[in-house]
Amino acid sequence: MAVVMILAPAQTMACIPGLQWGMDSSTVEERLNVSLETARSLDADSSVVYRISSQHIGDIPVEELDLRFSDQGLEQLVYSLPSDSMTEVLAGLRARYGSPVSTTVNHLGQIPQQIWIWNTEEDCITAVRAAVRAEDQKFLLSYRPSRLRPSLL
Repeated sequence: MAVVMILAPAQTMACIPGLQWGMDSSTVEERLNVSLETARSLDADSSVVYRISSQHIGDIPVEELDLRFSDQGLEQLVYSLPSDSMTEVLAGLRARYGSPVSTTVNHLGQIPQQIWIWNTEEDCITAVRAAVRAEDQKFLLSYRPSRLRPSLL
Protein backbone atom coordinates (compact mmCIF):
# COMPACT_ATOMS: atom_id res chain seq x y z
CA MET A 1 0.00 0.00 0.00
CA ALA A 2 2.79 2.46 0.82
CA VAL A 3 4.41 1.80 -2.57
CA VAL A 4 1.19 2.76 -4.36
CA MET A 5 1.00 5.99 -2.39
CA ILE A 6 4.57 6.87 -3.34
CA LEU A 7 4.06 6.17 -7.03
CA ALA A 8 0.61 7.73 -7.47
CA PRO A 9 -0.52 11.19 -6.37
CA ALA A 10 -2.76 11.13 -3.32
CA GLN A 11 -6.42 12.07 -3.64
CA THR A 12 -7.06 15.56 -2.35
CA MET A 13 -9.49 15.96 0.48
CA ALA A 14 -10.13 19.44 -0.83
CA CYS A 15 -13.89 19.43 -1.29
CA ILE A 16 -13.57 18.74 -5.02
CA PRO A 17 -14.12 15.06 -5.80
CA GLY A 18 -11.86 13.66 -8.49
CA LEU A 19 -8.92 16.04 -8.11
CA GLN A 20 -5.50 14.72 -7.19
CA TRP A 21 -2.32 16.48 -6.15
CA GLY A 22 0.02 16.64 -9.14
CA MET A 23 -2.73 16.80 -11.80
CA ASP A 24 -1.95 19.01 -14.78
CA SER A 25 -4.03 22.12 -15.46
CA SER A 26 -5.87 20.68 -18.48
CA THR A 27 -7.10 17.70 -16.43
CA VAL A 28 -8.23 20.05 -13.66
CA GLU A 29 -10.07 22.16 -16.27
CA GLU A 30 -11.93 19.05 -17.45
CA ARG A 31 -12.82 17.91 -13.92
CA LEU A 32 -14.08 21.35 -12.86
CA ASN A 33 -15.64 22.13 -16.24
CA VAL A 34 -13.97 25.57 -16.31
CA SER A 35 -11.49 27.44 -18.48
CA LEU A 36 -8.20 28.40 -16.88
CA GLU A 37 -7.30 30.96 -19.55
CA THR A 38 -6.15 33.77 -17.28
CA ALA A 39 -3.27 32.99 -14.99
CA ARG A 40 -0.87 35.01 -12.98
CA SER A 41 2.69 33.79 -12.69
CA LEU A 42 4.58 34.12 -9.43
CA ASP A 43 8.25 34.53 -10.30
CA ALA A 44 9.48 33.74 -6.81
CA ASP A 45 8.77 30.01 -7.02
CA SER A 46 7.89 29.52 -10.71
CA SER A 47 4.34 28.49 -9.88
CA VAL A 48 1.20 29.56 -11.70
CA VAL A 49 -2.04 30.50 -9.98
CA TYR A 50 -5.42 30.29 -11.70
CA ARG A 51 -8.37 32.09 -10.11
CA ILE A 52 -11.89 30.86 -10.82
CA SER A 53 -15.34 31.63 -9.45
CA SER A 54 -18.81 30.08 -9.60
CA GLN A 55 -17.82 27.09 -7.47
CA HIS A 56 -19.53 25.74 -4.35
CA ILE A 57 -18.64 23.61 -1.35
CA GLY A 58 -21.95 21.90 -0.73
CA ASP A 59 -24.42 24.79 -0.74
CA ILE A 60 -21.80 27.38 0.31
CA PRO A 61 -20.75 29.65 -2.56
CA VAL A 62 -17.02 30.08 -3.12
CA GLU A 63 -16.19 33.73 -3.78
CA GLU A 64 -12.89 32.77 -5.43
CA LEU A 65 -10.90 29.57 -5.82
CA ASP A 66 -7.17 29.85 -6.48
CA LEU A 67 -5.48 26.77 -7.93
CA ARG A 68 -1.68 26.78 -7.68
CA PHE A 69 0.34 24.65 -10.08
CA SER A 70 4.08 24.00 -10.07
CA ASP A 71 6.18 21.94 -12.47
CA GLN A 72 4.81 18.88 -10.63
CA GLY A 73 1.15 19.86 -11.23
CA LEU A 74 -1.60 20.89 -8.79
CA GLU A 75 -0.04 21.80 -5.45
CA GLN A 76 -2.52 24.02 -3.57
CA LEU A 77 -6.18 25.07 -3.46
CA VAL A 78 -7.23 28.28 -1.69
CA TYR A 79 -10.91 29.04 -1.21
CA SER A 80 -12.17 32.53 -0.37
CA LEU A 81 -15.49 31.97 1.37
CA PRO A 82 -18.20 34.27 2.72
CA SER A 83 -17.32 35.20 6.31
CA ASP A 84 -20.79 34.11 7.46
CA SER A 85 -19.93 30.52 6.47
CA MET A 86 -16.89 30.34 8.78
CA THR A 87 -18.60 28.70 11.76
CA GLU A 88 -20.25 26.00 9.65
CA VAL A 89 -17.05 25.21 7.72
CA LEU A 90 -14.93 25.06 10.89
CA ALA A 91 -17.51 22.82 12.58
CA GLY A 92 -17.48 20.50 9.55
CA LEU A 93 -13.68 20.29 9.53
CA ARG A 94 -13.61 19.62 13.25
CA ALA A 95 -16.25 16.88 12.92
CA ARG A 96 -14.28 15.25 10.10
CA TYR A 97 -10.68 15.67 11.32
CA GLY A 98 -10.86 16.47 15.03
CA SER A 99 -9.63 19.53 16.87
CA PRO A 100 -7.22 21.77 14.97
CA VAL A 101 -4.11 23.53 16.13
CA SER A 102 -5.19 27.15 16.45
CA THR A 103 -3.58 30.50 17.13
CA THR A 104 -4.24 34.21 16.89
CA VAL A 105 -1.79 36.60 15.24
CA ASN A 106 -1.90 40.28 16.18
CA HIS A 107 -0.64 42.98 13.79
CA LEU A 108 -0.48 46.60 14.92
CA GLY A 109 -3.52 48.55 13.77
CA GLN A 110 -5.29 45.49 12.34
CA ILE A 111 -7.94 43.05 13.47
CA PRO A 112 -6.24 39.89 14.86
CA GLN A 113 -5.96 36.96 12.43
CA GLN A 114 -7.30 33.65 13.65
CA ILE A 115 -5.65 30.54 12.18
CA TRP A 116 -6.70 26.87 12.41
CA ILE A 117 -4.56 24.01 11.05
CA TRP A 118 -5.27 20.31 10.47
CA ASN A 119 -2.85 17.65 9.19
CA THR A 120 -4.88 14.76 7.76
CA GLU A 121 -1.86 12.63 6.70
CA GLU A 122 -2.51 13.47 3.02
CA ASP A 123 -3.40 17.16 3.30
CA CYS A 124 -2.45 20.19 5.35
CA ILE A 125 -5.60 22.29 5.77
CA THR A 126 -5.33 25.88 6.98
CA ALA A 127 -8.31 28.11 7.73
CA VAL A 128 -7.71 31.84 8.27
CA ARG A 129 -10.01 34.63 9.38
CA ALA A 130 -8.26 37.84 8.44
CA ALA A 131 -9.11 41.51 8.09
CA VAL A 132 -7.45 44.88 8.11
CA ARG A 133 -10.75 46.37 9.32
CA ALA A 134 -13.79 44.63 10.81
CA GLU A 135 -15.89 45.30 7.68
CA ASP A 136 -13.23 43.68 5.43
CA GLN A 137 -13.23 40.24 7.06
CA LYS A 138 -12.14 37.38 4.82
CA PHE A 139 -12.34 33.67 5.46
CA LEU A 140 -9.75 31.62 3.57
CA LEU A 141 -9.43 27.86 3.41
CA SER A 142 -6.20 26.40 2.01
CA TYR A 143 -5.41 22.79 1.09
CA ARG A 144 -1.99 21.50 0.07
CA PRO A 145 -0.26 18.12 0.22
CA SER A 146 1.12 17.33 3.65
CA ARG A 147 4.92 17.19 3.81
CA LEU A 148 4.86 15.34 7.12
CA ARG A 149 2.99 12.21 8.10
CA PRO A 150 2.03 12.56 11.79
CA SER A 151 2.51 8.79 12.14
CA LEU A 152 6.26 9.36 11.62
CA LEU A 153 6.53 11.49 14.77
